[in-house]
Amino acid sequence: MTTKTGNHEEPTVGKVLPDIVFESTEALLDDYYEGLGLPRPGGDELVPTMVAGAADNFHSASAFSQDRGHLWMRQEWDLRAPLIAGSSYVAHGRITDIYKRRDRTVVLTEMTLNDADGLVVVVSNHHQSFLLDAPVEQVEFRDPTKKEGARKFKVPAGTPIEPFDATVTLEMCGQYFHGSKSYHTDLKASQALGFQEVVVGGRMTMSYIGHLVEQHFGPDFWTSGKLDVKFTNPTWPNDHLTMKGVDTGPLEDDPPRLGAFAWIEKDDGTIVLLATASVAS
Repeated sequence: MTTKTGNHEEPTVGKVLPDIVFESTEALLDDYYEGLGLPRPGGDELVPTMVAGAADNFHSASAFSQDRGHLWMRQEWDLRAPLIAGSSYVAHGRITDIYKRRDRTVVLTEMTLNDADGLVVVVSNHHQSFLLDAPVEQVEFRDPTKKEGARKFKVPAGTPIEPFDATVTLEMCGQYFHGSKSYHTDLKASQALGFQEVVVGGRMTMSYIGHLVEQHFGPDFWTSGKLDVKFTNPTWPNDHLTMKGVDTGPLEDDPPRLGAFAWIEKDDGTIVLLATASVAS
């Protein structure tokens, strides 16, 4: 059964979402690199894998009307073919699950991204969380040092991946999101959703970790990469982030694939996200 609040259709399992036409334009790529503060390669570079995050943009059709305090929980990627600069794609979305996670309700949306020939080039599963049971005027976050497993995760054995760092400014957020006004770029918009500060978009931090692993694995990541990102703490403007990882070698449960473990850490030790990645060997 479909439920509505006013003119808003609430999310339900099985709901098919309106298709999104996505183009990997020069302007989008410029905003991606400049917003992240990363140098843009010259020549016929492949489009960064996490640019596909801009295609996975079904929030207006998949969100609950009680939108205060919503946050990304997890994002899973299955990469099958490189994105081509200047090409057009169609993103198909549907809600595959709605489940509880502590005090939040999570909507799981699956996206398949098809090229002009109908080939599936990317599949993603996006877990978006909402505060439904006890909506609050101001979103409170637990002290990161007191969370279960806070900075207690075990880095698996492996070869360190060359780290890199970035300080995310409000101006970078505005560039990355193409000048649009939202809780990722504008303080008033963020406060309207119950946050005290602008929330740096999960798509931005996910892009940093995507950059780390795709630079490590190379072209194999565009054609056979898998990436599972779990968001653990929010990022705020002017946070200094360090992207770290280790190459863990062949996967125990799938030896033909080569794996990596990666994370983003603030200067005070707060972990922004944890990720696992792999490619076909």
